[in-house]
Amino acid sequence: MQVLKVCYIWTLLSLLLFECLMEGSSQEASFELPVQLVGFPFIIVAVRLTNFVKKLSYALNPATYRSRNRRELTLAGDPETFDVIEVEKYIVGEFGARACIFERVCAHYATRAQAQPRPQFDWPDVFSQYKRSPDQAKEFYLLSVFLGDIVGSPQLCHQLGKRRSCDTQQYGVA
Repeated sequence: MQVLKVCYIWTLLSLLLFECLMEGSSQEASFELPVQLVGFPFIIVAVRLTNFVKKLSYALNPATYRSRNRRELTLAGDPETFDVIEVEKYIVGEFGARACIFERVCAHYATRAQAQPRPQFDWPDVFSQYKRSPDQAKEFYLLSVFLGDIVGSPQLCHQLGKRRSCDTQQYGVA
């Protein structure tokens, strides 16, 4: 409201000032107004207005509220292909030689990550599956969930499942 009043008053004063200047003889003005006096306030208003529009568009953009990794995944049209051997070496290095991947769990969360750029986990389901799994399979279940969600590549899950599949009869997690 204040800004509107200021703009209104500024416009009226500008029009009155220009009208007074134009009433003088057309050859010579009785009072010359420096260009900076008129131009500088308009430049300030234009800069503030553009900054406001930028911030407004940033705030209204739904991609703003995604994590940077997710924004990069959604902007990249072709998902990055991962070297399965390197990923397997990293998993074995972090979790040991017995590390394995639940292929269906990983692929499920990878498909969700591709379909919905910002999915919300069904935490009760994740924790119920976690609690039902045997102790030795719990960390591998969570590894499969987070690998699928973060990487978002069902193909990688399938290839890792071929190479390091968790035996569902041994661990009892579907």
